[in-house]
Amino acid sequence: MMRKPGRLDPAAGTYSFPNHEDYAQFRQVLLNAEFTAEGVLKTLGIQGPPAISGNDRPVLLRRTRQGAPRDILIRLFLIEAAVEIEAVRQAIRPVPLETLALAGLVEIDGSSVTATVKLLPFENLFVAFDRSARIQDGMPDYVMGIGRSSITLANLTVRRHSRATLDLGTGCGILALKAARHSDAVLACDLNPRAIRLASFNAQLNGLQNVTCVGGDLFSPAAGKKFDLVISNPPFVISPEHHYIYRDGGMDGDEICRKIVRDVPAFMNEGGFCQILCNWVEKSGEDWPARLAAWFQGTGCDAWVMRSETQDIETYATTWIRHTELRETADFGPRFEQWVRYYERRGIDAISAGVITMRRADHRNNWFRADDAPRSMIGPAGEAIAQGFELRDFLETMRDDEALLKTRLRLSPDVSLERRQIPSPEGWREDSMTLNLTRGFSYSGNVDQYVADILIACDGQHRLDQVIDRIRAQSGIDSGKLKSTFCAVVRRLIEHGFLLLGDDRKSSAVS
Repeated sequence: MMRKPGRLDPAAGTYSFPNHEDYAQFRQVLLNAEFTAEGVLKTLGIQGPPAISGNDRPVLLRRTRQGAPRDILIRLFLIEAAVEIEAVRQAIRPVPLETLALAGLVEIDGSSVTATVKLLPFENLFVAFDRSARIQDGMPDYVMGIGRSSITLANLTVRRHSRATLDLGTGCGILALKAARHSDAVLACDLNPRAIRLASFNAQLNGLQNVTCVGGDLFSPAAGKKFDLVISNPPFVISPEHHYIYRDGGMDGDEICRKIVRDVPAFMNEGGFCQILCNWVEKSGEDWPARLAAWFQGTGCDAWVMRSETQDIETYATTWIRHTELRETADFGPRFEQWVRYYERRGIDAISAGVITMRRADHRNNWFRADDAPRSMIGPAGEAIAQGFELRDFLETMRDDEALLKTRLRLSPDVSLERRQIPSPEGWREDSMTLNLTRGFSYSGNVDQYVADILIACDGQHRLDQVIDRIRAQSGIDSGKLKSTFCAVVRRLIEHGFLLLGDDRKSSAVS
């Protein structure tokens, strides 16, 4: 995206089988061998998606020494080992080995076979992407696999039914593949031709006929189309380099993310969502929410920015140089200085990362929210994002405390209350009470006994002022004082999803 490809590999594979039936047949081979996420983890004895490191290799080769079809596939596609040709033929029967070779997925060298790509079983999908050797060789069209950024955006994606979804900068296509489950049609776009070929292969291997992969710069493949959902993991890295298509956006600073924000509303249906992974610059004395708020002015969209982390420029530069320079070389020091000087010339003190969610809401005043993300997500949190928009809409109509007190709210079923006690001469003494959300975003906060009592009394049937009056009668606290302090607290509790609207509206979420 947003750069012209440099030196590309003319020998890159087509990543296409000659017959449509070959995809289903190869997928069945993988399933029959239990080359699944669960099967691989069980065989290798490791936690999480298998990220195989060089130090693991002897152990993993030993654990796959039995030679079962799953062992052969793990060695070939995950450990990146050379495998005896007849063992591969037996493992992938009835698919001819030559079918994989013609597609560019493997290379045959005499009596052995090596894979040219990784093939990872992830959740209930199979995803092909580039081996690390390609980035070590400095190939600009390197196609990244399922990294932390992809998993983060996938977990935050609003998964309600979408008539049309756009995956902008699709890479290996993982976000498009997951979106296909709740979308009538998915358009996956990328500037990198190899990414488009791999994403298309992955869509067909997984039997997803509603995914179309098209090459092009930014929104050009989507010209004239509208979408209910736009997802984008763009080349957001802020750097002085313009080498890797997946990393370098070809624009100065954080301009590529700002450009996507400004351009995407023209491709969104009313009520549709856009979710973007983003890096942005922070400068000394500058208010980052105010700076980002200007990006959304006049877009006709409500926007929620969640900042996940902030790094100083030295740490940021080191992280991303090491992302591509996997071997320690003499080039590291000069490149590091180049990156840091680039930031210093622009007055950049730090760089933050986060997720931007926009919702098209034209013909009214739009709201903007910016805050730090909670410490973790508990399970997929797309529905928490959608709920956050609905709750913020409600708060926008409740500027007056008296109006808020007339509403009926209910405590989220995902709330837990933890009491912490400490020893004292009189025995155990309560030290603090903490509210926690146990699903979606793991927000937490301290409350006192009065707030706790009011919250548990919020049943969706009684107005807030009725609840407060009842607690006042039980506690003897002055009602006026309680109301004046509680309204500010309840707004925060609504914003973070502890309190929900009392009409018990249900969302048509897709899990």
